[in-house]
Amino acid sequence: MSEGTPPPPPPPENPEGGAPPPYGQTPPPPPGGGYGAAPPPPPPGGPGGYGAAPPPPPAPPLGSGDYSPTDAFSYGWAKFKAKPGELLVPMLVVLVIVIVLEVIVQIILRASLLGTHDCTKTVLGTTVQTQCGPSFFVSLLGAGLAGLVISLITQALGAGLIKNALHIADGQPASMGEIGKYAGNGKVITAALIVSVATFIGTLLCYLPGIIVGFLLNWTMFYVVDQGMEPMDAVKASVKFAVDNLGNTVVFYLLGIVAFVVGAILCLVGLLVAAPVVLIGAAYTFRKLNGQQVSPVA
Repeated sequence: MSEGTPPPPPPPENPEGGAPPPYGQTPPPPPGGGYGAAPPPPPPGGPGGYGAAPPPPPAPPLGSGDYSPTDAFSYGWAKFKAKPGELLVPMLVVLVIVIVLEVIVQIILRASLLGTHDCTKTVLGTTVQTQCGPSFFVSLLGAGLAGLVISLITQALGAGLIKNALHIADGQPASMGEIGKYAGNGKVITAALIVSVATFIGTLLCYLPGIIVGFLLNWTMFYVVDQGMEPMDAVKASVKFAVDNLGNTVVFYLLGIVAFVVGAILCLVGLLVAAPVVLIGAAYTFRKLNGQQVSPVA
């Protein structure tokens, strides 16, 4: 060491006793939670206190979560009960128009295909005068034609009702103007004609095929008014939707029939409740089974 160079500083003393650490090294932190030690764990919390488990989330509102047909009817009833006139008024207008047109169609058919006439029959060797009606095939043809015409009119007018039901499921107000807007729409009329003709052909095959066709094509107009699909694309989408969700769509379809039958039994007044509930439930079904959200019930 040269003369004039100061000596190195002495090593720091160890406050806990014992040998001091080597020169140039940092002493270890003292035991017992002193300065630099990890903080102690939080005390066990009581109910609602620090460290307690968070409270469970509230139950999801109706309109979220998984789908079930009974939920669809509950949703339809809740929405209808909240604003009964929102869908009922346009539905009544459509119903009156359809009833008047159906009466006219039945009068025309009875005057042509389904009317009776005087005829003679031989019963046990005796010729008698009686009234003869149409044959089974002619009656079936008349029923099919009546169904074709009424189905075409109902679907064209009902497209606006479907759009209104989708508005309600989306939390938007229904509008009377949707009826006229869609009744004259080219895609709506073409889709209604396709569905009506297919159902008519199924009806001619002794009714059951007509019911099956009606079930498979039940969602055609939803795709037309909601997504603006071309008629044949909407038909294909409806069949795929019904088949891919077969269990749910069959149950909903059957529950809808039961609702309409019960409504008709109640002097037709029940239909004023059943029809809007089923239609809103169908909009709920369409949204949920397509993976879309619906507005909660207020």
